[in-house]
This record gives sequence, C-alpha cells and structure tokens, in this order.
Amino acid sequence: MKYISKLLALFAIGMMATACSNDIEEVNNPLVITNPSVSAINATSAVVSATATGSHITYRGVCYSTSPSPTVDDSKVYSTSKDMVLTLSGLAKNTTYYVRGFAQTMNSVAYSQEISFTTLANASDEDDAQIYWPSDLKRVSVHDPSVVWDSSTSSYYVFGSHRAAAKATNLMSWEAFTAPWATASSNNADNVDAFTTPQVTKVTKGGTAHDFNFDALAWSARGNAGYNVDGNMWAPDVIYNKKMNKWCMYLSINGDNWYSSIIMLTADHITGPYRYQAPVVISGARNNDAFASTDMGIVLGEESLPARYTPSDNYGNHWPNAIDPCVFYDEDGKLWMSYGSWSGGIFMLELDEETGLRDYDVTYATNDTSDPYFGKKISGGYYASGEASYIEYIGGYYFLFVTNGGLSAAEGYQMRVFRSQNPDGPYVDSKGSTALLDQRYMNYGPTENDGNRGVNIFGAYSDWGYQTVGAWGERAQGHNSIIAADDGRTYLVYHSRFQEQGEGHQVRVHQVFQNEEGWLVACPFEYTGEGVKSAGVGAAQKVPTANIPGDYKLLIHNYGLDHAAKAYAAPVDITLNADGTISGAQTGTWTMKSGTSYITINVGGKVYKGVMVPQTLEPYSVQTPSFTALDSSTGVTIWGYKNVAVE
Repeated sequence: MKYISKLLALFAIGMMATACSNDIEEVNNPLVITNPSVSAINATSAVVSATATGSHITYRGVCYSTSPSPTVDDSKVYSTSKDMVLTLSGLAKNTTYYVRGFAQTMNSVAYSQEISFTTLANASDEDDAQIYWPSDLKRVSVHDPSVVWDSSTSSYYVFGSHRAAAKATNLMSWEAFTAPWATASSNNADNVDAFTTPQVTKVTKGGTAHDFNFDALAWSARGNAGYNVDGNMWAPDVIYNKKMNKWCMYLSINGDNWYSSIIMLTADHITGPYRYQAPVVISGARNNDAFASTDMGIVLGEESLPARYTPSDNYGNHWPNAIDPCVFYDEDGKLWMSYGSWSGGIFMLELDEETGLRDYDVTYATNDTSDPYFGKKISGGYYASGEASYIEYIGGYYFLFVTNGGLSAAEGYQMRVFRSQNPDGPYVDSKGSTALLDQRYMNYGPTENDGNRGVNIFGAYSDWGYQTVGAWGERAQGHNSIIAADDGRTYLVYHSRFQEQGEGHQVRVHQVFQNEEGWLVACPFEYTGEGVKSAGVGAAQKVPTANIPGDYKLLIHNYGLDHAAKAYAAPVDITLNADGTISGAQTGTWTMKSGTSYITINVGGKVYKGVMVPQTLEPYSVQTPSFTALDSSTGVTIWGYKNVAVE
C-alpha cells in the first residue's frame, strides 16, 4: 500500500512538473510584432495597424517620428489589444513619418520593421459617416471645462474646477474621473498637502539661479483666516509639453483679496497623478512682507515692492487676479499663458518651453496695458466683468474667448469672441472694437454700455427644437474651451446652467465653423456625431438647394437680455421660399454661395453670413437643414432649422 502511495505521489509530482513545464513554455512566448500598415492618411492624422503578441507584455503600441528608427522615447500611441488599430493625430502637413510597432516588457523592448508615409498637404474636406447619435449622449457636470485630446488613448478629456474631470472618445459619452495629486510620499495626496512643497525651488534669470520655494496653500490663506483649499482649486488647463514629455496642469489656487496663484503640476499620464512643480504667476502682494514670499523680486530686480502695486484707488482696478489660466502653443511653437478674472483684466505671459514655467528672461514694458511682472494686458480692465480667457488658432486667426457676467443662472454669464493675427493681440471683435477697456463699463445685460463688445456667439435660449425646452432651456453658458481637433472639426466646449434647474450645470459641446469672413459661428444644436468637416463647408454644398426651401424656426441672439428676470432668446416662424425670399415673422432674402455651404441671410436690416449644414434634431435621430450666421456689423448671431417630422 505504501509502495502504491509512493508511486501515486511520484506520478503526481511528474504531472505537476509536466504542467509547470508547459506553463513555462506558455508564459515565455517571444515578442512578435508584425510589420505595420498605414491607412486613412490625412493632413494631420493616419491610422496604423499591427499585431503585437508575446509573454509578459506591459505596454504595446506604435512609435513614430520624423526621423528614421523611432523608439518608445519618441511619440507613441498605446494599445490595450494585441490587434492594434491606432490613430496617429496631431501630425504636421506634408511631412514624412517613420513608424514601428513595439511590445515592451519589464526588461526589454521589441520593435517591428520600419515603415514610412507622408501626410497630405491639405486637410480632407470629405465628410465622415455619422456613427454616433443623440442616444449616445452621457451627461456629466464639469464646471469650467477645459478640453484636451490625448492621442495615446484616442480620447478627449475635460478638466474643471474642484477636481471635476471627464473623458470620452466622441465628445458625447462622458465618463467622470478624478486625477490624483502626488507628493514626495504619496500618489494620492490630500488637497491640503498637495500644493505646499514644490519640486522646483530654483529659477534662472539672465543665467543666474535664484532660490524660490513657494507654498501656494499658505499664500492663499493670507486672504482668509478660515481658508479651506477644497473649494478653491479653480479652472485648470492641461496641455502636453513637447519638450518636457509631461502632461502639465496649470491650476488656480484661489484666495480672497487677490491672494491667488497659478501653479504648474506635471504627470506622466493625462489622468495623473499630478505633482506640484512651481508657481507661474502670483497676485495680491501689497506690502513688503507679501512681496518677499513671491518671485516678484526676481522678475523685477527689486528688493522691495514698487509703489505701483499699492494704488490709491483699488488694487483690482489695475492688476489681475491670478486665476483662470489658458496655456497654448502658437503656430511657431512658442508657449503662452493668458489668465485673469474681472479686476485688472486678462493678461498674458510668455512661458519657457523647457520648464513650462514663466520665461524669466522675457521683459515687459510699464504702461497702461503692460506690466513688468504680470505681463501684457489683452482684454478688459477697471474691474469690468470678464474671465475664463481661452485662445485657439483656427483658420488663420487666434481667437480669444472671454466670459462676461456673473456665473449663476440669473447673473448673465455669456461668451464673447475676439480675434487677432498674433497670439498676444491686439484682439478685436467683428466691429473692430478692441477687447481692452479704457474705463469701467457694464458689459452684459440690459444696461450694457460698452458698445456690445465681443461677438455674441450665443446666449441664453429656450423653446428650441425638442431638447432645449422648458426647464432645460440653456442659460449662463460659459467658461468655455475650444479645440481645432485632429478629426478636421472644431468643437466649442462649455458648461451650461438651465432655465429651471437651480444652479445645476452640465457640459455641452457644439461644432463650430468659420463663415466667409473668417468669424466663428456655432451650430444651432449640440454635437451628436455629425460628420461635416471644417474644410468641407468651403468646398461643397452640404444641403442641396432643392432641400432648403420650407418652414423654419429662427432664433436671434441679441445683446441686452434681462438675466435677473431669466429672459432668453426664443424662436419665431419664418419661411425660406424657393425664389430666395424670406417671409413670416421676419422678412428678407437668402442666398447660397455656389459650390459651398456659405449662406447669406438678410433680415431685419442686417446681413448675416454663415453656413448651412445638416444637423441632428436632438433627441431624435433625424437630420434637418440648419444654419448659423453672424452680422459682423453688430456682433449679433442667428440660428435656424427647418421644420421636419421626427416620428
């Protein structure tokens, strides 16, 4: 019996050894990456396909560069599947790229053979097939949403105040998440610990290193003895720094009485964790004790606070509150940051591409629109409303968005638009009026007296279509971002409050086009997967002429709404007749520019220039001819859509 037991034991051990041997073979398969293939080559994107198999793979994807033999240290896109179909985006036009597939373990990296392709000289104007519809919408609440695209995950991300954030592959099906903070001892630090100890404690000016250790939390606490940072992490902007190979978050640490700072945090992945590096700009210093805690002495070359920072009237009439950053690369690769809210206006600083922080070697004049420390003023001033600056280069212009008014549902929050051919201005609206103010004006609501400065891209509206109606009429839309995306479309992203939903808010996205005059006009309905590209409206007529005549709803976005009474723009009924006339509540004419989607609508003594495109009549999956247009002589915009059966 013992002998039989021994035999059984030996047999079991042998079977285990065999099994283990088979397992070892199974988990030590070599890394194999097939040669990539490239398709859907466009001016700024391409699709790469390959397969990566093997054991112990930690990362797989494709790497690419404008130089041969790219590695994982170059640009790359990761895949979660062995069968990789990946989009390379943000590519330069008419440029040759070299691509290799890769698979990475803890100890090694294997590469495929190299292939190359050349991007097109011009963006495609062909429409994409619509694959998303209103039923794909998933709502999220992110106040002050700043949008950014991450090519490695093929996703859009929005970051907002109070650590709110969300992601989606299609700008529709949002999923909320929270990016963690990192410190020297934690990758999930509490708010109270995250902003006290910077990693960067030396800055260089004129070749000389200066010690600078800034506690952002302590600075903001100067304004209020009971300060709590939890409600004061405002309006971050996230951008990928090409020199640092880091995701950089520029975050406002707000404090009372202008004791605010904009700090930079960095992460290896867009979802974090983000670690505090150093401040970019600091506001609120009005005495020598406060001055000594800032970098103003380094920037100005002064040992005490200059008198101009203690004005006799009000600090906020002259100097900015260091909140609401917008960081962007200009067309020459220079890094900039605009910032500010109400108070002294919106200012701009040049940043150092190598560090992501302010460029201490750039100097600024001392005058009414420039300051040696705060930089160049580009908008507002004298404590007029205006915050949430956002700048994006679109179709030959840098467009500046500023949100005027108070942010609550009955306080008049509204977006205004200016443009310039230079990143730092001067910025003007469609009437030629400057974004800069020479005195305090009321610049929103029924008593507005600034000449209606800034294009009113749209404001509060309701009774529109079948979704934005009743209690869900939109109002107090603002603190937007905008992205000229790699898919050939431009998207306006903002938060909106509603007619009868208290102070609840949600993210909304509208596609945006340029009219014949190069001004931005926003589509009249929320983006729900429509495929028309920005280049397409100037190259083809997207709505056939025969389909245009019919009964329409017309909405006029006038200035001067009584926001305290929750007034809103509501549509009227008109008819676009086949002979080019308009009848109904408004009379006039309409014309299409041959071979394009540009439409001119002449009603009410104003000439509106815009585009006519098909839009989905949310929440139904039915498309209808729709137009959006601007009268550049007044800054007023209009929307319209054709009445069609939805069921």
